[in-house]
Amino acid sequence: MKKYILATVIAAASIGNVYAESLWDIYKLAQDHDPSLRSAAATYEAQKEEVTITKGNLFPDITFNGNLGYSNTDSPAFDGHRTSHSLSLNMNYPIYSPALGYAVDAVEINFDRAAIDYENAKENLALQSLTEYFDLLTAQATLKNTEAQVRSNASQLDRVTKQFDVGLVSITDMQDAQAAYDAVKVRSLSAYSDVLKAQQALYQRTGKKITKIPELSSDYEIQIDGDMTVEQLIPKAKKNNTDIKTLNLAVQAAETNIQIQESNGRSPTVVLTGSLSRSNSDASPSGSSDGSTTDASIGLGVSIPLYKGGAINASVRKSVASAESVKESREAALQTLELNIRSLYLDLETSVAQVEAQAQLIRSRTSALEATQAGYDAGIRNLVELLTAQSNLYDAQNTYQQLRYGFVIQHLNLLELIGELSEEEIRQLDSWLK
Repeated sequence: MKKYILATVIAAASIGNVYAESLWDIYKLAQDHDPSLRSAAATYEAQKEEVTITKGNLFPDITFNGNLGYSNTDSPAFDGHRTSHSLSLNMNYPIYSPALGYAVDAVEINFDRAAIDYENAKENLALQSLTEYFDLLTAQATLKNTEAQVRSNASQLDRVTKQFDVGLVSITDMQDAQAAYDAVKVRSLSAYSDVLKAQQALYQRTGKKITKIPELSSDYEIQIDGDMTVEQLIPKAKKNNTDIKTLNLAVQAAETNIQIQESNGRSPTVVLTGSLSRSNSDASPSGSSDGSTTDASIGLGVSIPLYKGGAINASVRKSVASAESVKESREAALQTLELNIRSLYLDLETSVAQVEAQAQLIRSRTSALEATQAGYDAGIRNLVELLTAQSNLYDAQNTYQQLRYGFVIQHLNLLELIGELSEEEIRQLDSWLK
């Protein structure tokens, strides 16, 4: 057992360098290290260029062509060689094409979606890294509490052992003290393991080995802003939540696709065409076709779709049905969002009450331990009662810290839902970590 505990301690120390990182530092490290955020940024840049590419279809398409030729002929009609060269400019300009206009609208919507997706990726990364930060704080608090309980039980075991040696207590008391010490030792192994796991999660998130982080100040108030009601949060979330923003753009994209399908199947396309060319031909011996020729032309082409075996109307009906599906998905997401906000708000209210009640429980169990200790010293309480009172107090203190950190995580989740998990909020929270 002792070897196993020593190995665990060594593993905890060897996970990395011993230094503290602030909440803000960890958030920035996570941004630099996260591949999904870089992927979202690259997608955003790609969609930005896609807008430029698609808009290019609305402008004249001008091409240049050049040709240089040589031929040799041996026949009764002509015996000699001929050289020729030509230059030309060709233009194709869609002066009226509703489908192209709607296609530009579609890629601009996709560009806006890529921007929202990038914002959403940053928000999710912030929530994940901050949650893992407080998971480590929770694990460290549990380990600190368990170590204090180990020291207390070790002191109690040493005291009982000495009393047993001089015949003041029975062997049963010493065995009870030994059992209590062994039990909390086992709990300390689990606490060490939880710390290691939390450290590994932060290492995976940031790419940096972190073993110490600042703790939440005891002055941080566990309370809900009195001006923040659930009925105020719901409209704010429907407006600012990034997932809802993405679905709103998806609805716009689906409606634009209806217009594209209708334009492709029912609207004419008018194209202005033009060309300018010059060619030159020389024959040896000289022939009648020698000389230069210049041609210029301009034209107007109209294309009107008439019939495609029912495919035109089917394409429109398909796009209408797809748009309806996206709208219903958005409605379902809005309902889920409202439910999540109400649940989280209720959780926060419960946590506030629990923290207050837990603080009172600590005071009560402190008094109970003092009374039990006095009764034990007077010989009217037994050792089991004393050990139980000590364990109850440590458990209450540990639960108190877990409830405080749990409140912070719940509050961060609520901020993410209403679209307000900003860098300013992270800096404000960081200022409470000492």
